[in-house]
Amino acid sequence: MMALKDRFVNTVLNLAEDEERLISGLRNIARVGKLIAPPGAHRRQLSKLQWALDHDHSSIELIRRIVRDTNRNFLKGFVTLFLGHTWRGYRQRKRFEREHSLWPPSFVVISPLAACNLHCIGCYAGAYGHTEPNLSYQDMVKIIEEVRGWGTRFITITGGEPTMYWNHIKGEERGIKDLLQEYQDMVFLMYTNGTLIDEDMAADMEQLGNITPAISVEGFREETDARRGDGVYNQVMDAMDLLRQHKVFFGASVTYTTQNVDVVASDEFVEMLMDKGCFYAWYFMYVPVGRSPDFSLMVSPQQREIVAHKTWEWLNTRPIFIADFWNSGPLVQGCIAAGRPNGYMHINHQGDICPCVFILYSAHNIHDSDSDTPLLDAIKSDFFEIIRKGQQEKENNPLAPCQIVDHPEVLKGAVETTDASSTQEGQTVLTELHPRVRQRAKEWSEIADRLWTQSGVYKGLAEEYSDGQWLAPG
Repeated sequence: MMALKDRFVNTVLNLAEDEERLISGLRNIARVGKLIAPPGAHRRQLSKLQWALDHDHSSIELIRRIVRDTNRNFLKGFVTLFLGHTWRGYRQRKRFEREHSLWPPSFVVISPLAACNLHCIGCYAGAYGHTEPNLSYQDMVKIIEEVRGWGTRFITITGGEPTMYWNHIKGEERGIKDLLQEYQDMVFLMYTNGTLIDEDMAADMEQLGNITPAISVEGFREETDARRGDGVYNQVMDAMDLLRQHKVFFGASVTYTTQNVDVVASDEFVEMLMDKGCFYAWYFMYVPVGRSPDFSLMVSPQQREIVAHKTWEWLNTRPIFIADFWNSGPLVQGCIAAGRPNGYMHINHQGDICPCVFILYSAHNIHDSDSDTPLLDAIKSDFFEIIRKGQQEKENNPLAPCQIVDHPEVLKGAVETTDASSTQEGQTVLTELHPRVRQRAKEWSEIADRLWTQSGVYKGLAEEYSDGQWLAPG
């Protein structure tokens, strides 16, 4: 099996040295694979790949960009991830389903620290993070080993600012770089403000080939510096230049608020990201959670609609992958939190196991017991199960997927009827802010229902959902 895997990896890498041969190879893989791939979902996805190739979809130009502008280590990492997830990983996930009567998540998000070198408006890390505990290297190994047992080969790392622990986790000799080296058959996405990425770190990433940084940027210089501090925009641009020089596969992380939504929803901004070398951009709507939330930063339903239209347009017309963790709900069948099948969960710097990065409530902690499967224990908990049940009940419109801002009664009920508690003092999203969030959800639902059932943008997807023809990736 290993020899076959190595041969496949080398074949794809050799094809990647010639764009046209690669595209021709992908056509053959799609044509044959859609007939013989074991799970039906994979056959369907290969059929969609063939359609994209036949219609010269913008995603094919993105593939060409990746082949041209990333080094061989990254291409090897992607192919290895594909093989590990779809071949051996699929069998592991099937075994997990037989043993536990549920399909496992596809990935987890780990926040090893809360500390940060910046003091961004609306983020608690810069003000409080340096007094908070952090995960040890062995804590992270324990988490990764459990999810590997599910068949997962993808991990997201966030913070705080994770590059602060690149070489050394506080009080230890090893750092995140060592973790990536230890798990070379996995791929890691790291959210970072980018200000600590220097020549040495960029070279490390190039050599490792299994880490993709998503760099936070709030717009152009005015918007980024207004939230993150004077001079940060220039530092971000310098970091992107370094990563591009080292042919590192990287992207952007964009938080949109009432202060910058017009800028980050502009064609000029996305063109800038592509010009700097970004291959993808994750869009995050500001959510009023955590300490001292500012409801005035949360975009209006009308502004959210603008972002929904633009991100969908860019996904279909630009050679860059764009996903909005709210408005892209149709791509993944709604909310992916609480360990949903092919979804995810979050482990914070204290070891709290949370349904998602934005749900700052937990009923389990990796340090609470001697259990070898603390994440599985959390998945099976009443807290997670209530949220997953809420996802199923609300799945009729994946444009309104979120249990925090679209269906706030689900999260409130889950917290109030279980032993879940807040992981962060000073939260008001379920108390003082709850009526305002609930009213905002009602206003959005009217727009979302119109978009899903009447808009030409989503009409095709809505029809696929209604006849059961749509399957989320995984």
